[in-house]
Amino acid sequence: MKLDNMVSQTPISTPKPLEISCSRHFLSWLQEQQISLAFTTYQTNRLFLIGLKPNGQLSSFERLFDRAMGLWATSNHLYLSTRYQLWKFDNVLNPGQLYKGYDKLYVPRIAYTTGDLDIHDVVMGKSPQQTLTSNPINVTITPPASREWGSSHFCQYFI
Repeated sequence: MKLDNMVSQTPISTPKPLEISCSRHFLSWLQEQQISLAFTTYQTNRLFLIGLKPNGQLSSFERLFDRAMGLWATSNHLYLSTRYQLWKFDNVLNPGQLYKGYDKLYVPRIAYTTGDLDIHDVVMGKSPQQTLTSNPINVTITPPASREWGSSHFCQYFI
């Protein structure tokens, strides 16, 4: 079988520019809560990070991922599911350290290539083990620990 027969025929197209606006109390709410938001949209293939600049204006950051969907976040980690992959991003800044005015810098550390599982949700348990839900095959999946990737068993399935 030719490799190009196995690859999706719907690549990410050139992104359309977006305009981000918010309700009148949103910025003050972010400030009061001392939080930022991370969310995905598979319709535009994006991961968004939304927060405040030091001057109180809206700060938005986006990255393109093919069919970005499930997202699990802690203060130092982001887990993102896409069409064919599960990504783990780690914050590499120490408390109090800044990078270009930002207090977090998430960099990719691990990417599991899964195939087209259509992973809609990512959940982390008490141990650092991911649980994923896949709609097309109607299962919950727990990937093995990284040291087990050489074994013959890829995932544990729960129906």
